[in-house]
Amino acid sequence: MTPRTSVIIPNLHSPIIDQTLDALHQQTLDLSQVEVLVVGLDGPGLVQEDDLVRLVSSGTPASPAANRNHGIREAQGEILCFTDADCVPRPDWLAHLSAPYDDAAVSVVGGGVIFASDNYWTTCDNLSWFHEFLSSAPAGAREHLASLNLSLRREVIETVGPFDERYPHAAGEDADWTVRMRRAGYRLYFVPDAIVEHRPRRSDLRAVWRHAYNFGRYSTRINPAHSDWRESSFFLRHWPLLLLCSPLLAAGATARIFLADRATWRWWPTWPGIWLSKLAWCLGATRTLAQPGMPLEHTL
Repeated sequence: MTPRTSVIIPNLHSPIIDQTLDALHQQTLDLSQVEVLVVGLDGPGLVQEDDLVRLVSSGTPASPAANRNHGIREAQGEILCFTDADCVPRPDWLAHLSAPYDDAAVSVVGGGVIFASDNYWTTCDNLSWFHEFLSSAPAGAREHLASLNLSLRREVIETVGPFDERYPHAAGEDADWTVRMRRAGYRLYFVPDAIVEHRPRRSDLRAVWRHAYNFGRYSTRINPAHSDWRESSFFLRHWPLLLLCSPLLAAGATARIFLADRATWRWWPTWPGIWLSKLAWCLGATRTLAQPGMPLEHTL
């Protein structure tokens, strides 16, 4: 039987991919209609292949974008679902993520994120970049969606193309892809009940800073390919001012996170760490914008 749903997971030696797969084996959705493709490299040997799971080796280390595209080519399902090798889905994740597709008008759906608060820097990183997708956030349309919890009909890829493999890191490639979907006329719908727990290995300031810096370097807000679609702020049009005012801009971005959703207030001690991550974003964006020529095209 050809599976209706394909789950694609890019992997580069994740130490918890076995927990991701255990969670997928426990899904309440009928798994006879599902296939799971782990694409990349599994150095620890934690991926056990069976009737549900298949390991697709990339041969050599590859970017998340490249591994996801490899998975798309291998997948047989009509609905393609994406999560990451540092995520653990709730048992009803696939059921909630798939349910909207009973409506033929639905083409792209993203889900909610939860995370533990046992490490300060990991909490800062999660809250800084995934606050829009918390499981406490309201359902509805989004400007972009995150690939750690994303699904779409295969026909969407036939229209907008695959991930842009010029993105070398897990930063910006999913925003670029989903913004391209929105530009093509697809509605990006967020379902908070389709939950994954995000467990990244960014547990110190250096890792959080590097992640945020890369988000700034590859942001769709400074990508010339989207300049006619996404409004660019005054500061992003004048990078010396962005550099000069980055501490204040970082403070404003941090404040907006806590003002937008009361559920974030319980994490109020993270504001210094979030401010540092937003500062790193500003500096990463500045580096790209300060390059001669078309900024992101040079970066990529």
